[in-house]
Order: sequence, then C-alpha cells, then structure tokens
Amino acid sequence: MNNLRLVIFLGLISLILLGGSKNALSQRIVADTVSVESNVKVRSAHKASMYSLMFPGLGQAYNKKYWKIPILYLGIALDVYAINWNTKNYKKYKSAYQDLSLYTDWKYRPEGSTLEEPTSKSYEDLFKTVDFETTSQSDDTYYETVFQNGKDSYKHDRDLTYIILVGVYVLNIVDAAVDAHFSNFNVNDDLTIRVEPAVSYSAFSGNSLGLRCQITF
Repeated sequence: MNNLRLVIFLGLISLILLGGSKNALSQRIVADTVSVESNVKVRSAHKASMYSLMFPGLGQAYNKKYWKIPILYLGIALDVYAINWNTKNYKKYKSAYQDLSLYTDWKYRPEGSTLEEPTSKSYEDLFKTVDFETTSQSDDTYYETVFQNGKDSYKHDRDLTYIILVGVYVLNIVDAAVDAHFSNFNVNDDLTIRVEPAVSYSAFSGNSLGLRCQITF
C-alpha cells in the first residue's frame, strides 16, 4: 500500500512538473506574441482625420487605402460637373424669365406709355421655333411660368449638389478616421487549447486527481 501511495505521489509530481513546463512554454508564446504585436504600426484616427480635413484623400493614403482615392475624386468630379451644369442652366432660365417679363411689360403696355422695347431677348435661345411677337398673352404667361419653374428647379438642384459636395468632404474625413481606428484592432484567428492536471477536493471523496481544459481565443 505504501508503494502504491508512493507511485501515485510521484505521478502527481510528474504531472505537476509537466504542467509547469507547459505553463512556461505558454508564457513564452504569449510573450513572443506580444512582442510581434508591438511591432505593428498603430495609426492615429485623429491624424488621419486631420489629413483628410486638410486635403481630401490624404487620410486614405495615410491608412494605405489607396483604392478609395480614385472613387473619392470621381465622386467629387461628378458633383462639380453637376454644380456647373445646374448653374449654367439656372442662369439661362433666369435671364430668359427676366427678359420675357420685361418684353411682355412692353408688349402689353398701356396706351401712351413711354416704355422702350428691351434689346435682350435670351428667351428666344430656349424656344427658337416660337415667334414671341405673335404669341398671345396667355401663351406669354405660359412661357414665363416655364422659365420661372426651370429657374427654380435648376437653382434647387444646384444648391443640392453643393450640399452633396460638402457631404462627400465630411464623409472623406469620417472614413479616414474610422479606417484608422479599426486598423488598430488585432484580429487573430488562432485558437489555443491547453490541458493540464488539476487536484480537486471533495468532502466525500477527499482529494482527487483530474484534468483542467483551458481554451484561449
């Protein structure tokens, strides 16, 4: 019986020593992992946002997301084109509306009025097939409404494209900051399972030998 107890005791000592060596190995692995992580370049979200604030796309370059820069500038270029197009048409319809209003005031002037015929007739450029000298008053009112609605519509679209341009600029800053923030997370797919001996105590059976399983992820 004494020999059996000695064998069990030596076995426990061996398992504990093996477990200790595994713990030491695990600590070395963890230490090595921490050392590798410290070499990873940490990007500053504040710095990335400031770069994009100073110059759009610079924050994306700082985050090494170069593929986003052409998309950003394509969006800016399309928005600038829309601003110019809407501004040009807004000016056309605005001038046409103002010129037609002055022309109808002269055309339907009261008897004995000293109004002179306006020389600017930009409305004829928009409706080249219409002879405004022979149109009726209801027709002139219709064309004035068309020009006014066109002027208001293009002005609305121009203002909207300005808002979109500001939104693209702000989105460029937010995107750079978020990219820099999430680039600092270390996503590790490694899964470690460690099995080591353990001694537990019970009031009924006393000390008992067992195994403990630890999962690290």
